[in-house]
Amino acid sequence: MKVLIISESFIVRDSLSNLFKEIFDNVYIESASNKNEFETKDLSNFNFIFIDATIRDTEIVNIVENIRRISQDAKMMVMDVRKNKNLFLELVKLGVDGYILNILDKEEFIYIVKRIMMGKKFYDSELLQESIENQVDTTNVKLTQREFSVLTYVCKGFSNKEIAKALAVTDYTIKKHVSSILHKLHLKNRQDIIIYARDNNLVQSN
Repeated sequence: MKVLIISESFIVRDSLSNLFKEIFDNVYIESASNKNEFETKDLSNFNFIFIDATIRDTEIVNIVENIRRISQDAKMMVMDVRKNKNLFLELVKLGVDGYILNILDKEEFIYIVKRIMMGKKFYDSELLQESIENQVDTTNVKLTQREFSVLTYVCKGFSNKEIAKALAVTDYTIKKHVSSILHKLHLKNRQDIIIYARDNNLVQSN
């Protein structure tokens, strides 16, 4: 397992290095503090790449483009404390696997990393929902606030049971919300929901 951590902050680099050593056995970790250091790395060798979005947006986009051009298999997670919605949408289109705003809980971070390594997507629910609300024509669709929340989790790959746990409701309630979303958007299944969101530049299907 090879991990690359890209961050201007030595605290972030050192802290995450220790954390990744807790998550994975036999992990090899490299780091880069800027774009120039990043460009010296052999990107074809990394399984997981963490990007701290503290450098210029154009450089972040360029880094992600380079990674995807060289490796379609490497998993990428971006941390963006600035909550830049435009950057979020751009990087999702380019194929980042995870997008978070901060790391407040160690166990949650470990859960997200493991989920991404299993091939799942994980995007910050607040950013994702705001993007959906801003870009989907709610005049015609008329989804409720709760339906938008459920749509967000469906796009993140959550099952009905997982969504129910996250929203503190029953599985049956989530099933009803999903059915309502499908009906209102004239879709057939959950995969159609993900494709719908992807086509609106929100997420990519797993």
